[in-house]
Amino acid sequence: MKKLLLIALLIIGCDNFFQDEGICVLKYTETNSYNCYPQTTESQCITDSEKYDSIIISYWGGNYDCNEFCVEETSSSDTCIVN
Repeated sequence: MKKLLLIALLIIGCDNFFQDEGICVLKYTETNSYNCYPQTTESQCITDSEKYDSIIISYWGGNYDCNEFCVEETSSSDTCIVN
């Protein structure tokens, strides 16, 4: 059983199991508002942004937490929601 699991990991690769997490900030272009999602993988962030034409990825990464991003990277007139 262990040999089969090892072979499967070698074929598939470990990247699918151990993806980095960061914050995902999606911008809603129609309302110019931001939604921030903590602990999100880059692939999940991309998938979420592709659901609607009016949503784009504003940021994905680990340099900020959601509160820091909302304060430092958005203007005071923008709405930024931490989920």
